[in-house]
Amino acid sequence: MRYIKHLFLLMFCASLLPAFGQPPSGNPLLFHSNDPIPFDKVDAKMIRQAVDELIHLSDNHVQKIISGLGAGSGHGSTLAAYDEMWYDLNDLGMKLGLIAQTYVSDSARNAANDGVQALGDYQNSLILNERLYKAFKLYASGSLASLKPNQQKYVKEQLQIFENNGMKLDSAGRKELQAISDKLTMLGLEFDRNIGASRDSIVYTDADLAGVPDDTKMKWKGPDGKYVLYINTPNATDIFKYADADLTRRQMVIKYNNRAYPENIKVLDSLLYYRQQYALKLGYNSYASYALVDKMAGNAQTVWNFENNLVEKLAPRVTSDLVSLRAIKHQMHPELPDTLYAWDIGYYKKKLLDSKYSLNADEVKEYFEMNQTISGMFEVYHRLFGITIKETSGLPTWYSKVRSFNMFIGDKKIGSFYFDLYPRQNKYTHFACFGINAANLNASKEILPVAALICNFPEAAPGKPTLLDHSDVIILFHEFGHLVHAMVVRSNLSSQPGTLKADFVEAPSQFLENFCWQYASLKIFAKNYKTGAVLPESLFNKMKSTEHVLEALSTTQQIYYGLIDFTFEDKYDSIRGKDLTAVTKNLYRVTQIPFTDGTHMIAAFTHLSGYGANYYGYLWSRVFAQDIFSVFEKNGVMDPATGERYRKEILEVAGSQQEMELLRHFLGRESNSDAFMRSIGL
Repeated sequence: MRYIKHLFLLMFCASLLPAFGQPPSGNPLLFHSNDPIPFDKVDAKMIRQAVDELIHLSDNHVQKIISGLGAGSGHGSTLAAYDEMWYDLNDLGMKLGLIAQTYVSDSARNAANDGVQALGDYQNSLILNERLYKAFKLYASGSLASLKPNQQKYVKEQLQIFENNGMKLDSAGRKELQAISDKLTMLGLEFDRNIGASRDSIVYTDADLAGVPDDTKMKWKGPDGKYVLYINTPNATDIFKYADADLTRRQMVIKYNNRAYPENIKVLDSLLYYRQQYALKLGYNSYASYALVDKMAGNAQTVWNFENNLVEKLAPRVTSDLVSLRAIKHQMHPELPDTLYAWDIGYYKKKLLDSKYSLNADEVKEYFEMNQTISGMFEVYHRLFGITIKETSGLPTWYSKVRSFNMFIGDKKIGSFYFDLYPRQNKYTHFACFGINAANLNASKEILPVAALICNFPEAAPGKPTLLDHSDVIILFHEFGHLVHAMVVRSNLSSQPGTLKADFVEAPSQFLENFCWQYASLKIFAKNYKTGAVLPESLFNKMKSTEHVLEALSTTQQIYYGLIDFTFEDKYDSIRGKDLTAVTKNLYRVTQIPFTDGTHMIAAFTHLSGYGANYYGYLWSRVFAQDIFSVFEKNGVMDPATGERYRKEILEVAGSQQEMELLRHFLGRESNSDAFMRSIGL
């Protein structure tokens, strides 16, 4: 659900690499080229050497910047040096982030995590470097007026980063802030590492798994005839959806929502404490107030108004959604209490679709075989945006099942990417696009971007086709939207695309989810894996009729996650010393479902680490995503002219202009929430 570029929030630092040539050691993690990265050769020693060398080179470069470089924006200018040094540090940070979240080798993952922490600590020290700040501010005072608009935007934003992160403090205050920053980096990495290392399983019998399709059960079956399920998202989803036994689903809810517990509760408590201390040190009354300074929302009260307004408007519809599910439960199991629990929602939603809407989700899956869906998705993106994708072979990767591809516009290659689709131990547990290289137009030869989708789709048993739920197809389109954005975005400042506001960054991918609900796009690739028959329009119409079924309930669940995040980050003084799980239980009332006692979902809520005070952004950015899609609805959902204009006016220049300017240009008007409200039934 997110694009992970490992942009350190306090990143304003320096490095001195020869202009995109080979560093002195020849370390491939520091080498800027379009050659494939030898992922299969990367080890702990190489990682440590890369970090040490880059920090050393950065120290030298900082001294040159402080000593004085040229005005303007050309070669030898302070701006060019800043842009290059941010690019270099971010480039290594992205690679280490991928290694830390995907490698099988414990030593490589540990070294990468240590490297991310070392780079984070180093960058924290640079953002607190008064001489570096003064050198950049002096440059701005003399050159800002002569710069291009996107360069002016960049310079102003970088000065704001300095000033919002310690430059208003005296030397002693900056030293204290540095210590807090280092602790935050360490705690964030520890939180993520505990989730990745979480290992738990549950054993079921045939009777426990009544209702689960045989093809699904087969991948879990052990030699003793029992079924061993590792606790991960795909397995949990299958149990929630199919298992007839109330106890089976309840056991999975408890196991799934206790990943990384209890260790991460203590880590989270410390993370929240030091974030609050960081904000107070800078003169803000909460971490959320600090974090919102550079977001579209602007301030914490705007976010509270946004979320509370949605809760109020959706509440009657949530009640209605639950009435529908409760009726199904009572009809099927009059012996059970009518109360709906967390482990009931997915199960009875499927039954609701089967009965009221005559939609068999398992029949729908037959039209979304994984390989066919990927190829078809590429074709949809080709027709919409004019991009062409070709799979490659023989490239070094970090795992045997990783696939690699090149992307083109016309005959010009514009980037490369990888797919790592299925869960395994010690891998990132959610869905995200990880940056690996960013595009750079300022090298002697253009450096093309590289990225990877790191996913956890359910994998079929050996010899069986992997069939995707329609909801999985939506996730795939969403994450690939992030990746396409990373492939096509360009700027005359190589680090500028990473400055896209965090509460807008989801919009370009959320917008593409809409194409999974349009027959004009689905008929291109949704074909029965057995017969090759195109998805019948009659079956699509059944699917379409369910698009907004339980919409209020699912949207409120997203609001609940945002309320957890924002309560922790904006109301810390009111919850300090309290049981954090008790706080989340109190907030859970908005869902109108009883909280499952004995669960601690926040221990594995990854966004609390990397998305602090920003989870609201998923719904905030959806407002813009739906507004963008309204243009396609007007012009034709597969209209290539609109698609090309979107690629050029939004994706390719994102970060170089203010987000509202991008929207105003593409929409031809001010953005509004009308399409979003319609999409959630309001």
